[in-house]
Amino acid sequence: RPVPIGISTGNEGECSAGTIGARVKKGADVYALSNNHVYALENNATIGSNVLQPGLYDTGCAYNADNIIGTLADFEPIVFSTEAFNKIDAAIALSSTDLLGNSTPPDGYGAPKSAAITEEVGLSVQKYGRTTKLTKGTIVGINATINIGYDSGVARFVDQIIINSGKPFVKAGDSGSLIVTDDHSPVGLLFAGNSSGRYGIANPIRHVLERFSATVDGK
Repeated sequence: RPVPIGISTGNEGECSAGTIGARVKKGADVYALSNNHVYALENNATIGSNVLQPGLYDTGCAYNADNIIGTLADFEPIVFSTEAFNKIDAAIALSSTDLLGNSTPPDGYGAPKSAAITEEVGLSVQKYGRTTKLTKGTIVGINATINIGYDSGVARFVDQIIINSGKPFVKAGDSGSLIVTDDHSPVGLLFAGNSSGRYGIANPIRHVLERFSATVDGK
């Protein structure tokens, strides 16, 4: 402690694991940012429930109170419909600077910048996540509409970012990773990928930060 960003996390209510995307702040408080399906369990977790590092999947489903790094504070509900207009799969957990750092492990890109930028086709991007660590790709689509399959059903998302890489960019467990540019400016929040992992799907980070009235706690 404090734990880095880009590593395993999850809610106490499910034996699963995703990724801490970033430390975000609003007012005097700091939060761990990840996906709704990582922290809020597809709308089913209770506000105030414990958020862990690592996620339960990485401790053999064994709960240990020493792994608590925060409590679920807020999430944007996912509407499970192929006619929905979801824009983000995101949630935040109230934490502290004693428990949560704002930089990746040493083999990552370091700390993201605080100022987010708007997504553009052709931007070179990277992410650090629980499963595939540091991977790099290129934004090949913006304003995309796509149906995403969840345990709870299929949800349509609009205004999404599509990232392509020559090798797997995302695998299971990377959900929640922050997408940054080569100069480490935040641009997206990873939440899905295709079966090969060569295509990642991300929410524009501007939508996420606006929803929670937060900013990335970076450099």
